[in-house]
Amino acid sequence: MTDNDQSRKSILRRDFLRLSATLAGATAAGSLLSCAATEPSSPAARDQLLEQVRSTRLNYSRARAVPTICFGCTTHCGVIGWVEDGRVKLIEGNPLDPNSQGTICSKANGLISATEYPERLLYPMRRVGPRGSGRWKRISWDEALGEIADRLRPLRENGTPERFVFQYGRDKTKGFSKRFTDAFGTPNRLNRRSICSSSRRAPLMSFYGRDFEWESQDVENTQYVLNFGGNPMEAYQGGMFMRKRLMDAKVDRGAKLVTFEVRPTATASVSDEYFAVNPASDGAIALAMAHVIVREGLEDRDFWDRWSTWDFAEMSAHVASFTPEWAESESGIPAATIERLAKEFGAAAPACCTMSNRGSAKHYNGMQADRAIRMLDVLVGNVGKPGGFCLSTLRGWNNRYGQDGLPVLSQPAPKPASPSPWKPGTRQFETLAPEIQERVRNFPQMWQDKYFGELATPSEYPLSWHWYSMRVGQLVYPYIKEGRHKVDLYMSYTLGAAYGMPEANLAREVLADESLIPFHVAIDINYGEQASLADIVLPDATALERWDAHSNNNYGLRPYTGIRQPLVEPLGEARPAQIIWRDLARLIGGGMEQHFDFEDLEDYYREWYKNLPIDWETFKRDGIWYDDKRPLDYELYDRAVLPEHLVGAETDPDTGVLYQTKGGKRKAVGIMQDGRAVQGFPTPTRRIAVYDPIFPLAADHVGLSLDDGNASPIPTYHKVPEHKNLGVDDYILTTFKWNVHTQGRSAYWKHAAEIVHTNHAMMAPETAVRLGVVTGDEIDITTYRPKGVAYRANESDPVGTVRNRVRIIPGMHPRVIAQAHHAGHWEHGVVARGGDTAPSGGSSGMAANTPGRDELSRQIWWSKERGGTGGGVAINHVYPINAAPLVGGQSWFDNVCTVSRVDAV
Repeated sequence: MTDNDQSRKSILRRDFLRLSATLAGATAAGSLLSCAATEPSSPAARDQLLEQVRSTRLNYSRARAVPTICFGCTTHCGVIGWVEDGRVKLIEGNPLDPNSQGTICSKANGLISATEYPERLLYPMRRVGPRGSGRWKRISWDEALGEIADRLRPLRENGTPERFVFQYGRDKTKGFSKRFTDAFGTPNRLNRRSICSSSRRAPLMSFYGRDFEWESQDVENTQYVLNFGGNPMEAYQGGMFMRKRLMDAKVDRGAKLVTFEVRPTATASVSDEYFAVNPASDGAIALAMAHVIVREGLEDRDFWDRWSTWDFAEMSAHVASFTPEWAESESGIPAATIERLAKEFGAAAPACCTMSNRGSAKHYNGMQADRAIRMLDVLVGNVGKPGGFCLSTLRGWNNRYGQDGLPVLSQPAPKPASPSPWKPGTRQFETLAPEIQERVRNFPQMWQDKYFGELATPSEYPLSWHWYSMRVGQLVYPYIKEGRHKVDLYMSYTLGAAYGMPEANLAREVLADESLIPFHVAIDINYGEQASLADIVLPDATALERWDAHSNNNYGLRPYTGIRQPLVEPLGEARPAQIIWRDLARLIGGGMEQHFDFEDLEDYYREWYKNLPIDWETFKRDGIWYDDKRPLDYELYDRAVLPEHLVGAETDPDTGVLYQTKGGKRKAVGIMQDGRAVQGFPTPTRRIAVYDPIFPLAADHVGLSLDDGNASPIPTYHKVPEHKNLGVDDYILTTFKWNVHTQGRSAYWKHAAEIVHTNHAMMAPETAVRLGVVTGDEIDITTYRPKGVAYRANESDPVGTVRNRVRIIPGMHPRVIAQAHHAGHWEHGVVARGGDTAPSGGSSGMAANTPGRDELSRQIWWSKERGGTGGGVAINHVYPINAAPLVGGQSWFDNVCTVSRVDAV
């Protein structure tokens, strides 16, 4: 191909992408215009608008457009729903969303399936048979809430509110559920973050601030991206925000994307280079790249000396031993390749950035792997620079960088106080086992001030709660079984632990045991495995039927906020969770009701957003607000400290940190740099904590050897213990997300299930040859428990065996077996079960007579009865509970397994 041919091809591809984006944007823009509160400016303009909408896929002439926030996943894109005759007909992107820029994925319209699903929960139900038997009776809301309140009220009145345990899976009410648990007085508001993102968040929080959540790489303007295990083209928190920007950078500006993964992904497919790495070796590659950057003098020494907490000479000595040759032995990537990529990355600085996600983080060594990856950005000085590793301004609306002119947005007053810590001498502390009491007594005072018992703040994992209350969700059920905490009432909200937790059979065992959990209330949209083990089930409204506040980090690098508002009324008797908690608080009484003094949710959220510089009706009409006149969030750390933070501030002469004392508490508010009082980073030192002493401190207090890599104050590499001596017949079992599903919660979405409804065991061609299998053959996969984990460390090694069918995938690492974790439901309705008329592993029967169910069943062309694959295979029960030290993140991708072919009968 000639240079002219290549140039013409690039221009055609760019123009095609721009044309596609323009057409998509035009439709969305039309949607937005038609939802304005006022008429178009002239009859001609109105006629033009109507002609435009009539030419689209639906006849919108009688429809109205309502902006809202998608809840197909946790990315939360701004969308516009077209509503006609009380039904949502179509969802499109909102072009005012500075993150998604009017783009959407299939999950947005999947919400329509979720809302209109025939087997959806529509009425409160009470079980009438043994727990898990699937025998239910419809009851009224008064009956349901009255019984729950009567069980909760005595716990609060008797001074044991902690015996109420609340655990959520998908709670994006921006703290409304916490309002309820705080008002009640229980600290046990638990989540599932440890099986999701905790190992990924901890390094970010360590480097950039304890309340930090997500980065916002400026991929739109970057020249080079090193991607370690991230998959923004399919499934990535913020992936929709990155996808278009990243492709624009590649097509229009020639940016290079390099991906390290264990299996081909959509992101790998659009990468300029893709490498199938040895599992859990990402940190080795990153440290070897740091070695090359330092050796070649490609670092930004000025940035490092100004903003890093680690002495440059000490860092140089540390990375000296992490050579590319050593990294090749760990990762399987040629040393020459690692060296070349490191030089390219350094040469592109500061318009370069790293990207990582579960692929690098969800390992025993994942926290330090991500710290090593994060260090590359600091080393080349791209942090906060155009095209670099930029930081989100806000988590919610906590103004971390003290920017001028941002409105203060928060829940309406009065807010309930948080529960008191369980300090030595309190009643709760005295209920703890002696060994736990001893461990807590040895904690530093700042940690004792944040200890609330073994479910909320497990003492074996002190960094799980030190950073934004990440909890250790996979250990909730083992700890309850061991008697570490007494439970009187357990409430699960949009949680699928009975299906999705590692060793999910243990979660089911505990949920089914009335001596451990006397009463279980499940709030959910659909009847899944979790709800099947409840005593009362309450129907929640879907994202298309409810209000929520919304704020997120902005890849457009300006603060913004949005509003989720109902497009339609809830079906049946379903209610938004906020109304459920409000009414419960009023029934429980005792002062709880004062924090829920509102009748209408719209009034509640109008008060929440009262400080916006636009009126409420305009905000609802647009769905999004941000100030597009603000300067972009580059180099926030170098902006001046706000004048109000300088009042009474004192400067530490040794560190230059500016401290302000208020209410007897001393807080760092900035740092002196070159004679200027600047913001710095929201860490205790106001610098980037590349060296962070909290890791050895935490390790020392829980008895973790300081030789363990997790205890290192500096980014390092330590091999996953069970990977050190893999046998010739050992493989590593991993899992992943499909792009059309939101983990295991969307298997009943009809249109999503039509696209992906199974989860074959994927393997490389050379692996298949070795095992003597072809695509479609059955194999047995047996997993083994790693030695020394906190749970069941002394039990037999095998965890379990799962049988699945093979799918051969060229480009996979030959040591890896991969299965998506979303399939194989035995509840969640006929779609999730792949057309099975009866549950295969449970006891539903609850929706057996649902109108439309038979017709829906006939539409499931992938059912086994019709010669299809069926609903896939449940796999989560064979993944061992494996909480990494200190943070407690689940090591999903470390599982050693053996594989055997199942001979056909």
